[in-house]
Amino acid sequence: MKVFLRSTQTGWYYKGPSKWTSQQEVAQDLAQTARAVELIFEAHLENVEILLSYDNPRYDLVLPVPQSPFREDPLGRRQTPGDSLPGENGKSAILGKKQPPL
Repeated sequence: MKVFLRSTQTGWYYKGPSKWTSQQEVAQDLAQTARAVELIFEAHLENVEILLSYDNPRYDLVLPVPQSPFREDPLGRRQTPGDSLPGENGKSAILGKKQPPL
């Protein structure tokens, strides 16, 4: 099994720092999914997926990678995983008051 990172926007494969290729054969084989996850965090990669590639492509497996837990909201404020998004926890996104149950 080979392990690759692939851009979800372009379909290109990770080749090295700031290098991408359209050819899987010349992409960097990370060998382990744990190494792929480490690289995603270390290099701050966004919009990628992990591809587990086997000799027979019919057995290939794509592992989606969720967006970074640190994300920008539309107003430019940073949100961390512990921050509530508008409307969560039963609070109104506008008034900050409890909403009636549905």
